[in-house]
Amino acid sequence: MKNTLSDYEMTELANKAISELVYPKTEIQKAYNYYNGIRDADQFRHLEENYGIGSPVSIVFTPLIKKHIDAIANEYTETAVIPKVTCKDSETITSITREMELRISDEIANILKSQLNNSILQFVDGKTTVDPLIEKQLELLIDELESDYVSNYEVAAQNIIEYLMQSRSVDFKNKRKQLIIDLLTAGYNYYRVKPTIDKTNIEIEVLDTRNVFTDINVNSWYVKDSKRAVVRSWLNKSEILTRYGKDLSKEDIEKIERLEYAAYSSSAYYIRTYSSEGTHGIDSKEFIPGYPDDNGRAQNLIPVYEVEWIEVDKNFVMQRYEVVRIGSDIFILYGKNDEVIRSKDSPQYCSLSINGLYILNRHKQPYSLVLACVDLQDKYDIINFFRDCIIANSGVAGDFLDVSMLPTELGSDLTERIIAYQAYKKQGVALINSSQEGRQYNNNTTVGGFDDTVKAQTIQGIELVLERIENTCSSITGVFRERLNGIQQKDAVSNVKVGVQNSYTITAQFTQQMDSVTIEILSDALNLAKIVYAKGLTGVLVLGDLGQKIFTADPKYYTTTDFNVHIVSGSEVAKDIETVKNLIYELIKGNNVDAEIIIEAVSAKSLTELKRKIKRAMKKKKDENNQLMSIQQQNQELQQQLQQMQSELQKAQNKLEALNENKIQLESQKLQMENQIAWFNARTDRDYKQAISKTQEKKVAVEVGQLYDNNPYNDKIRND
Repeated sequence: MKNTLSDYEMTELANKAISELVYPKTEIQKAYNYYNGIRDADQFRHLEENYGIGSPVSIVFTPLIKKHIDAIANEYTETAVIPKVTCKDSETITSITREMELRISDEIANILKSQLNNSILQFVDGKTTVDPLIEKQLELLIDELESDYVSNYEVAAQNIIEYLMQSRSVDFKNKRKQLIIDLLTAGYNYYRVKPTIDKTNIEIEVLDTRNVFTDINVNSWYVKDSKRAVVRSWLNKSEILTRYGKDLSKEDIEKIERLEYAAYSSSAYYIRTYSSEGTHGIDSKEFIPGYPDDNGRAQNLIPVYEVEWIEVDKNFVMQRYEVVRIGSDIFILYGKNDEVIRSKDSPQYCSLSINGLYILNRHKQPYSLVLACVDLQDKYDIINFFRDCIIANSGVAGDFLDVSMLPTELGSDLTERIIAYQAYKKQGVALINSSQEGRQYNNNTTVGGFDDTVKAQTIQGIELVLERIENTCSSITGVFRERLNGIQQKDAVSNVKVGVQNSYTITAQFTQQMDSVTIEILSDALNLAKIVYAKGLTGVLVLGDLGQKIFTADPKYYTTTDFNVHIVSGSEVAKDIETVKNLIYELIKGNNVDAEIIIEAVSAKSLTELKRKIKRAMKKKKDENNQLMSIQQQNQELQQQLQQMQSELQKAQNKLEALNENKIQLESQKLQMENQIAWFNARTDRDYKQAISKTQEKKVAVEVGQLYDNNPYNDKIRND
């Protein structure tokens, strides 16, 4: 294949794409009409005509589908989008790995240097070793650095993504809402990320699904993977010249002026231009899907086609070609686009500038949630119409009146006589004329009764049918009454909870698909930033209650790098947040984290950050618990030692007490012996003294006896 197509080839390929892809999207137009509360006025004309009799009321479009679609769209849009950017090309990943390893080495070196004087290094057998406790701390540090490390590449890309999400020109929130409405209404959506007119910023253009035509790649849900695309716009001369004037010749501008006049004054131009679309044109007074008509009247608008397609050159490299056709024969040949974004790992690949998502059914056709409920909307309005007719045609209950019994004297005509009769009857007098000629024989003026009032059971039955239609619509869309805040007093809490859970389960498929679109938008914007912000970007990020920060993105970190964009949003966010909240409370109750984690949870900027903080809090609490257990174990050992010492002390004390008792006994015995000795001694002394006394007495007696020699016993006493 040739590297570059000729002008003729590009013209022919553009015409071929327009003729093969462009078609009247009548069903899609119908879907948008039903979403916006618009119905063909002639669709139920036969009901209002009522076989020529007519009806007291007209059929009214009561929004049934719109509130379900809006509920999904609003909930999704109001859910915060938390993006995370990672690098994906092998060269950058290798560079980040080296960068992380160097940082880890530096952190370890700094710790070791700071602790050299703290004896963390030990010398064993002539070798230097690290204290085991410090070694464990280093391992934990490495794990933390590896898990929390964010490279300069990712920081730069992350700042750009968040800046674009907050940018007024991007209008990210409203664009997401329109895209999910398109997805639910048409079954697909289209957008393109492009530079602003001044080329200084980026904007997102949401394309009208009625005016975009593509080849559907059945192997991919993404529009960018299609091979051809046509974007149709309805522009006047001024708009065309503003947008394409620099690329138009003088002859082209003169031709556009003639086309504008033809578009305003005649319908022939539209028929010729839309020959591939059949007879749908202004001349037939039929609505052209995608045409901004004014009640079927022609406007001075000219169709402009932007055509893109992918060609593979002789080197098997994909190239994107772009051509603009104004009207039927004015061409702007932009040719091959050399500024397409290519992956570093797959440079041979490129895609269309137009992107979006298809919801394909089993037949590989787009699935419209609105069209799936169109029949229910019609039934809903028809039943409402019959209910209104019943109420409008309702009357009162009463009796049939025999006018032949009314006296002619009450009035000159029948109406006058009836009014007079009713007036007399209210006074308790019912006048009749039994002799009046031609009267029918009857004893009463009334001949039976009638009841034209609306029966309560009739209205109740209609309301029940309407409620069943709403429930059927809810079962299709996934938006149940509980989700629309239609909780009744009779509803049990468990039933409401189950209803809401089932609702989110059904709508999850749409929100997940829209998450994919959001990822594509942010990825496309980040890729375009490589061109628009090629010299770098300095901006301000709003941080909510935390204030703001100024950032500067260095182009060397994002202009040559491929990124993956991840987001957490929709039902996944709500589910994860609820899970984390419950986890926090359970962790606090289980004493696995401190209560201060609640403050950490409030200050966390993302769910990922919150999980990281919980993990750190759990690790901190675990270390504290381990330290406490170690202290408790030490205390337990000390308590055991103390108990043993107390036991031994008790034994010694018991022995001492026993010894004391023995001592007391010995002292008692000693005292007794001493008392006995003392008594004995005292007695001995007394006896001795008595003996001495007696001896002395004897001696005295002897001496006295000696004095008396004549005593015959003198010799005996002496001998004694």
